[in-house]
Amino acid sequence: MKLRSSLIAPILAATILTPAAGSAVVNHSNTSNKSATHETAEHHHKGNHEKELTNIINQYASSDLKTKLTQDLATHKNLEQQLHKTAGFQKQEAQEKTQRKAFYEAHKQEIDSIKQQVKDGKLTKEQEHKQLEAIFGKHEDKDHDKDKGKGKGKEQGERGIQKELKAAVQKKDTTAINAALEKFDQQLQNSNQKLQQEINANK
Repeated sequence: MKLRSSLIAPILAATILTPAAGSAVVNHSNTSNKSATHETAEHHHKGNHEKELTNIINQYASSDLKTKLTQDLATHKNLEQQLHKTAGFQKQEAQEKTQRKAFYEAHKQEIDSIKQQVKDGKLTKEQEHKQLEAIFGKHEDKDHDKDKGKGKGKEQGERGIQKELKAAVQKKDTTAINAALEKFDQQLQNSNQKLQQEINANK
């Protein structure tokens, strides 16, 4: 998933305040347009957290940091849009869509069986969720295996910033919030550089 590797900033922004454990499987029980619905839900979820991040920036960031973050976030959004228009990205998107559809079709009988068991009262919604999570986890694990080891330290760094910012916001500690936002901005700038490299490589 090389093209996805530098879409870190929006993911970090989306998870900075509330870890979205389990949200990745929230819509797996939908039928054939599961992927589209899932992506819409993720986009909505991401949008809400970006608003929360913007509110934190507006409320707590020093004026210089606020200007810098606003510019870097705008640059990031622009670079993401440019990347999405490249031939390489669109080709990979099409491949991933085909893979998701094939995966769903391969497991359709299993998914339908789980849904039927819920209708028949043999499974609770929670059990359904766990079973669907197990099925779709197989698909996601394959993707993760391809990228295993890549950016593991980076991921831990993001989690550290998330925890730091969340704790600082709860305490309303402006100094700590600004320190966490500075680190976030540094990651955002690194992410923007990688996005630019990917745009150049995928034209």
